[in-house]
Amino acid sequence: MKKLSLVLAAGALMAVSGSAFAATTTPAKQCTTLEHQFDTAIKKHANAPKAMDAKQARASGGDMCKSGKQADGVKKLQEAIKDLGLKPRV
Repeated sequence: MKKLSLVLAAGALMAVSGSAFAATTTPAKQCTTLEHQFDTAIKKHANAPKAMDAKQARASGGDMCKSGKQADGVKKLQEAIKDLGLKPRV
């Protein structure tokens, strides 16, 4: 019984620490991750109904990230990925 409790406690601790790590990802890192996600996805979704809108949002988001407005850039990059019909992963 003690072993089961220990295993469950360890699992809970790992789950909490994993979500804490995700929450501490910097906006700059999120920009890089989302830019890469979009650049990979557009190759397969170039014919998506909103692909042109997505490309414009990607360019705008990338510019925002580079100019120090990472929070705004992250939102725009997420929009670009959603325009392709995908879920952003950060």
